[in-house]
Amino acid sequence: MHRMIESCLNHDLTRRACASAVLLLLVLSTLSVRADTIVFHLKNGDRVAGAIVSETTTNVVVSTPWAKALTLPVDQILRRETVPAPVVTNAVAATPPPAPAATNHPAPVTVAKATPPAQPAPPPKAVAPAKPKPHGEWRTDIKLGMDLIYGQRDQNIYYGTLGLTYSRPYQSNPKKFFRNKFDYRADYARTDGTKSADRMNANNKSDFDIGTSMFVYNAMSVGYDNVRQIDLQYNIGPGLGYHLFKKANLAANLEGGISYQRQDFKASPRSESAFARASQDLTWKIYEGITLSESATVLVQMDNPDNTQLRWESTLAFPLFKSVSFNLTGVELYDTQPAPGVTRSEFQLRSAIGVTF
Repeated sequence: MHRMIESCLNHDLTRRACASAVLLLLVLSTLSVRADTIVFHLKNGDRVAGAIVSETTTNVVVSTPWAKALTLPVDQILRRETVPAPVVTNAVAATPPPAPAATNHPAPVTVAKATPPAQPAPPPKAVAPAKPKPHGEWRTDIKLGMDLIYGQRDQNIYYGTLGLTYSRPYQSNPKKFFRNKFDYRADYARTDGTKSADRMNANNKSDFDIGTSMFVYNAMSVGYDNVRQIDLQYNIGPGLGYHLFKKANLAANLEGGISYQRQDFKASPRSESAFARASQDLTWKIYEGITLSESATVLVQMDNPDNTQLRWESTLAFPLFKSVSFNLTGVELYDTQPAPGVTRSEFQLRSAIGVTF
């Protein structure tokens, strides 16, 4: 460019052509100056190429061919890569000025064509926000009841239950769950001054979904019943279950497995046996706040099928306030081989105030 300007100054006849060439060179040189491009490599595998507009400790604002201001979180940037802008060479070949001739035509000037600018990279995929990890949910249910009857026969009944339920969806498939349910219940009653109920029982059952409808479980329980002359009783055993219904207002399950049982009686020898276990449970949300829950469990001694135990329980809950309900519960206990002096069947009807949170 310096030689061309000098040539233009020495030859008055070609100054206009030289000035036009010099002006064209300046414009092309200006177009060829471009800022370096920064390529941001993100943790999710995407790449964003552009120039930095602003930057803070938490975010980087980038200008790209497809977005004037794209905000990138700093904690999502894996690394940065500086890519120099492509250099556009504007070669100018100027022919040496000819000797003065009779004609007044200017000397020809050859200007090389500028290399076209590089095409912008296609816009990268939008940075998708990270999915939150599934979290577990706790539910607590407390029921307390008291029945006082004074008449031909005086009867005082006190009872309470505590239920803790934990459920958590699988991270790989949120439609499958791990669940754990713990129940503790106690009953005490006196009829005409004589103790007619004195029992405590704690149950814990864990289950894991292994398919769309199948799950495996392990159930255990421990307790005593002084009226039925059982000092200590515990059961433990695994099994397989099936989700019969999994709807928003109706859920039902079937289970089958084995259970090892030990009973220490007050006035008879200890009993240890393996039982085949079959059970079902149902929860039906009949109306807003009105819920029916029902469960039944049958244990049949494997080496003595005549020894059968049954427990059935059903509760109808009515809403009183936001988390408070009135509960009416029926319980049936049946044992074909009870302790001496104890009836085979026992039915209980309870009313209680429940709190759920």
